[in-house]
Amino acid sequence: MRDYHSFFDVAMAFFIKNKMFGLTITLNTLSWAGLIMRDQYTKTQRIIVRVYAWLVFLYLFVAAACVQIADIIDIWGDINLMAETALLLFMEFAVISKILTLLLRYDRIMEIINGTEEILYFENGLEGQRIIASVDKETTRFLQFNSAFVVLSTTFWFTGEHSSTFFIRAKYPFNELKSPGYEFALIHQCMMMVFTGYTVFNINIFFASVVAGCRCRLKLVALSIRNICINIPVNKKNLITPEEEKIVKERLHCAISQHKCALNAAKDIKNCISEFLLVQFTVSIIIICTTAYQLAVNKAIGNIQKTSMFGYILGASLEVFLFCFQGEFLRNAVRDCEEIADAAYECPWYTLTQPLKRTLLIIMMRAQSPVILTAGGFIDLSIREFMGILKASYSFFTVLQQVSE
Repeated sequence: MRDYHSFFDVAMAFFIKNKMFGLTITLNTLSWAGLIMRDQYTKTQRIIVRVYAWLVFLYLFVAAACVQIADIIDIWGDINLMAETALLLFMEFAVISKILTLLLRYDRIMEIINGTEEILYFENGLEGQRIIASVDKETTRFLQFNSAFVVLSTTFWFTGEHSSTFFIRAKYPFNELKSPGYEFALIHQCMMMVFTGYTVFNINIFFASVVAGCRCRLKLVALSIRNICINIPVNKKNLITPEEEKIVKERLHCAISQHKCALNAAKDIKNCISEFLLVQFTVSIIIICTTAYQLAVNKAIGNIQKTSMFGYILGASLEVFLFCFQGEFLRNAVRDCEEIADAAYECPWYTLTQPLKRTLLIIMMRAQSPVILTAGGFIDLSIREFMGILKASYSFFTVLQQVSE
């Protein structure tokens, strides 16, 4: 029994915990792929894990992109085969951009996560706990939707018919039809497909949870400002005493510091993921329109293949929707910033001294310039933009159809 408890304690020591359920799941699973460092790692272990992550990245994703590019060059001119290869190639580009974002901007992203975790961990008020639970519930729902997307896309891809011997069209620098080249190519493609779904699922949830954490911090700032005068009685002249003014001043300075840190964290996460979101949106448009093109032009496609391709379009569209829904998280932070301004007005400001009133006014002015998540600085992520992406995909599809005719 003692051995069981000691094993359990050791296992829990290596289990990364977080107030956000989505981050608890993804921090642990991404650490298995070497993309997240555990606090227990020594300097040497960190170097080994990082080298391991880069080797996995190069072998599974960069190598896969190279052999698919070689296949496009080999079949150049055959639009149908090129569209089939491009389908997975561009998806690989999207996955590569996400992994590079996490690897190259790891320190800043983890700084945001640790700062958010510290704020959420020390929040012990009932209303604050309710806000944290509400935001965590939203990210859990996001996790469920994204799980459905990954399972749906992977299932339809594996059950569909393929024009090559393997799951993915690729041109290897050796004869992949003879042993041992056949075994190497098969293992490489199976591992690549599994790790692609694994990475897409975890990184999507990871970044969605980070954005949700920034939103939660803004909500907690609004709550602290609204309660700035709680348990502070006022006299008959609706004024506070010098001692009470000192307490309010300390609370106000704490709220200002939290507000500044929350806005900086939101700006940082926007700058960290803006580029890969632009790549993801572009890739999704290409995937949707090329798959629709294959369905419309290739008359030899059987019913099973049509069903799988419809499912793939649905899966790709769902991923676009999930990213736009993720954008809505930070777009909701616009309303949260307005909440901060409203909270500053709703607190009993008329009982405060002139310096404290001016400080509240500055907070209200600062809350009028919120952070909005964008894709490369070109597109504000929202449900409205999701409809625009579907329209753009249809436009590209009609162009391809006209060129084919």
